[in-house]
Amino acid sequence: VLLVVSLIWWRRKRRIIGAIPQNPAMAVPSVNLSIIKDVTGNFSESNIIGQGGFSIIYKGLLPEGRMIAVKRLKQSALTTKGKKDFGREVEVMAGLRHGNLVRLLAYCNEGKERILIYEHMQNKSLNVYIFGIPKLRALLNWARRLELLHGIAHGVAYLHGGSGESVIHRDLKPGNILLDDEWKPKIADFGTAKLFVVDQAGPDQTIVVSPGYAAPEYARRGDMTLKCDVYSFRVVLLETLSGERNGGLQRLLSHAWELWKQNRTAELLDTAVVPLAKSEPELLSELKRCIQIGLLCVQETPCERPTMSTVVAM
Repeated sequence: VLLVVSLIWWRRKRRIIGAIPQNPAMAVPSVNLSIIKDVTGNFSESNIIGQGGFSIIYKGLLPEGRMIAVKRLKQSALTTKGKKDFGREVEVMAGLRHGNLVRLLAYCNEGKERILIYEHMQNKSLNVYIFGIPKLRALLNWARRLELLHGIAHGVAYLHGGSGESVIHRDLKPGNILLDDEWKPKIADFGTAKLFVVDQAGPDQTIVVSPGYAAPEYARRGDMTLKCDVYSFRVVLLETLSGERNGGLQRLLSHAWELWKQNRTAELLDTAVVPLAKSEPELLSELKRCIQIGLLCVQETPCERPTMSTVVAM
């Protein structure tokens, strides 16, 4: 709402791309390039807060003091397919409204520029903390980590059916889970190559693999189902609780299985966090239950993995 107020304050025209008007109430406003240049200091390098192979992300400041994140696609990414994917991302993101998903506020499709404007996440991404120095890892106590995992699970479950169509993220990992100023997790990076809606048959022709997170059937054959996100969630869960990366040969997963079989799951927990006291048996029980859920999601056969709605209900 504040962004729209700012647009009115600027007295700029708004327009919606042709792919979206099926549901005007959910439409995302288009913003003129001149406005984006104003709020980012003409894409000043000092405002860069992140970048990847296809885009650069800038922080922007609106007149009323609100921070936004401006994702500017690199020119090298703007092939014919890249432009089509950009429109598809706007179309699908326009219909997603959930507290655990980063919200798309506006976009710009002007000349050679393709820009997406998202809400700004003050506390950066989950991987900064769970894989960081002990001081950063300790900021996420056990209660907070459990809250994060619950929020992530709810966000993925919404993607898989809460928006009216089943959307597969395809690249769920700690680096794509952002944290707001109240430590609420929000799933991000619905990149043009990663967004996949379940209305397409056959193997995925554009396989996007983050080593350690991709389901085996997807990494090997391109077979894409909702259960691929379930597999990735399991890795995120175990990494969040252990503070360890799932490296080559799925070492973390194998280690978790061995500890579970020996009833030593407490040894998996991140040592950078204050150890659980004997007076906190309920919290320890909850952590063990989360590990069990994570191991259920690791099944080699997709049909044996629970759905995300089942995970949320566990």
